[in-house]
Amino acid sequence: MKVFVDTGAFIALMVSDDENHKSAKIFYMHATEKGTKFVTTNFVVSETINYLRARVSHNIAVIFKENLKKSSLFEIITMTPTIEEAAFTIFKQYADKDFSFTDCTSFAMMKSLKLNNAFAFDKHFEQYGNFSRLP
Repeated sequence: MKVFVDTGAFIALMVSDDENHKSAKIFYMHATEKGTKFVTTNFVVSETINYLRARVSHNIAVIFKENLKKSSLFEIITMTPTIEEAAFTIFKQYADKDFSFTDCTSFAMMKSLKLNNAFAFDKHFEQYGNFSRLP
């Protein structure tokens, strides 16, 4: 099984005092034991690095990226112009939601890859209507 990973899940895994840290660690441990593979995008990785740098430390941001590069469990997909345009279409359609553009790129990528599950704590995945949030 493949699961999309959002910024909030990465942050929860990396930051021990994050409110979702415990549930993220438990989910990640169980998912990896079951052979789950994880997919994310370069936009999500960038957003995570920026958050960790600004709110935690430069060193933790570096550790996050280095560990991600070494892991065989994570596939980082580079955003294509086609997916980015699909994301912008989603962004324009949902003026009533506070979806970030990165959220919209994640939705478009998940649709493109036919993924239904997101390792995320962000309610936007459910609000968009097509995805299940894990844990």
